[in-house]
Amino acid sequence: MRLERIILKSFGCFDRRDFDLSDGVNLIFGPNFSGKSTLVNAIFFTLTGKPIAPKVPLSALTQSGARSGTAGLSFCHQGQSYQLFRATHGEVQLRQKENGRWRILFTGKRSVEADLRKMFHFSYHHLGAATFLREGEIFEFLARQPADRRDILYALLGIDQLMQVRQRFIDGRRIAKREEKRVQEHQRSLRVTTVKSHRDEIERVEAEVKKLEGEYELLSSQGGDGHDATLMAQLNQIHTRLQQQIDTLLQERSQVLSGFDDVGHLRAAIQEIESATAGAKELEGQREEIIRQIGSLTSQIQALTAECEVLRQLINSDHGHCPTCHQPVQQEIVAKIIAEKESTTAAHQQELETQQKSLDEYTTNVNALRELSQRHQRLQSKVKMLKRIEPQLADLQGEFNGVAERLRALQPTPDRITDEASDLAQIAERRHQIKHRIESLRRRLVVLSTEEAVIVHKLEELQRAQQQANQILRTRLSFELACDGVEKTIASLQRTILQPAEEELHYWLKRMNLFQFAQVDLKSQHLLPTLKVEGVERNLMLLSGSEKMILYLCFKAALSKTLGNPGFFVFDDPTLHLDPERKDTMISFIHQLAEVHQVIVTSNDPDMRDRLSDAHLIEMITL
Repeated sequence: MRLERIILKSFGCFDRRDFDLSDGVNLIFGPNFSGKSTLVNAIFFTLTGKPIAPKVPLSALTQSGARSGTAGLSFCHQGQSYQLFRATHGEVQLRQKENGRWRILFTGKRSVEADLRKMFHFSYHHLGAATFLREGEIFEFLARQPADRRDILYALLGIDQLMQVRQRFIDGRRIAKREEKRVQEHQRSLRVTTVKSHRDEIERVEAEVKKLEGEYELLSSQGGDGHDATLMAQLNQIHTRLQQQIDTLLQERSQVLSGFDDVGHLRAAIQEIESATAGAKELEGQREEIIRQIGSLTSQIQALTAECEVLRQLINSDHGHCPTCHQPVQQEIVAKIIAEKESTTAAHQQELETQQKSLDEYTTNVNALRELSQRHQRLQSKVKMLKRIEPQLADLQGEFNGVAERLRALQPTPDRITDEASDLAQIAERRHQIKHRIESLRRRLVVLSTEEAVIVHKLEELQRAQQQANQILRTRLSFELACDGVEKTIASLQRTILQPAEEELHYWLKRMNLFQFAQVDLKSQHLLPTLKVEGVERNLMLLSGSEKMILYLCFKAALSKTLGNPGFFVFDDPTLHLDPERKDTMISFIHQLAEVHQVIVTSNDPDMRDRLSDAHLIEMITL
């Protein structure tokens, strides 16, 4: 990128002013308060949308009394001419020159930094750290905290978004650890002193209660009046109901077996049908093949008939010539061909009749097999109904026999009448014991069921907590792996970019003959070089002002080459506080940069003007 013109309107101390720039060195010369730094700020603001000095509001760039100020640049990039204008109230416009006319690429109040970065490959941090030098910047940089310099480094390396991702991973890992601790505490609170299940004992107690209840019911029936009419009536009702249900099932069973002697006879009929229909699929396949052959023969007969008809028309034609090839028609040959085709048609017709008869036979057989299949399905449904009826009938018969047995037991006999009076007391005592035992077992059953429910609930909670703990552990490990991967990526980018920057910085230090036997490490202090001269580390804050300035400019040149210089440097009063010897060094440094890049320098030092006599001079006057 080569800057060609600075265009200002109500910007800084200028109402409306343009400044042309050239290749090589451009010296903006003038006294203090003449607007030199305003031009530097205009270039930086146009490209980045921010003032070059930190924490300065955009309103401060506007000319006093104006509502908004505008700064613009005309520049050439990759053989194309562009104009970029930016207003302090946020509006941006980019133009491109085509066929002598300016075409607007985009305009409006919107974020264009991504578009500009994509088109021209620069960013705010890149320009601020490697291309521009504002007044007093070096002292502010050296006084920065390591964390601030680290942020600049990450922005320069293009990994600031990676850092945001890493921070999210760290936050996620922190949350996962907190959740993991919470789940562990929850697991400790759910520890069960015993995990022995009461299920077996509950089943045993339930069985014993059922047995005792049956015995108690039997004793109750024995302990009462043997001729109790109510009990007899109830048993008779049950007996009658069961008899009706049995009769209904027997009638249903008889209807299902209608036409068959028994279940065995029914199953034998099903097996016979299955044997008879075993080849049904093969028979249907043969029938389909016959249908296909009949279709083929029919098509051939139709085709031969049509050909014969065409040939007859050809013989009977008055022209005597073929309408296609216009050759004379040989009627004898055509008649012979017709005879051959008619013979073939007759053979096909005879074969078609034979196949049609076969089809009728196969169709009859297939229909018979289909009827057998339907009968097979009906018989299978009868078997299913019998499978349902037989168990029900057996259960009802067993219950019916039990009721009949109880009815016989209740019938009065002489022996029973004699013994009943003597056994009443024993039966009453036994009933009392059984009732007390049943109540005790039921209380025990309630306690066991409650304890079992608590144990089951805690075990389920423990299982859910363990599953949650395993899931959180996997999540935490995933976050840790992600953090480690991002850290390695960041370290790799640092090595990839900062190692070449160190080599370039050594090159400039040697070229400028600033320090002898110096070693510089950019990685150890996050963009604050560690300087060792002849093996002894020197504190950068204790260097002289000229040494700091030249070292810092060498550092910018190294970073600029490593990150990709946009094509120019802008230095605001770089010779401030330099002695004559260091001024010569600085001027030599500027000339060496100008061999490859466009350099824009501001100064109010007459010596600087004299020593840069070959530079393009932009002379400022006090406003």
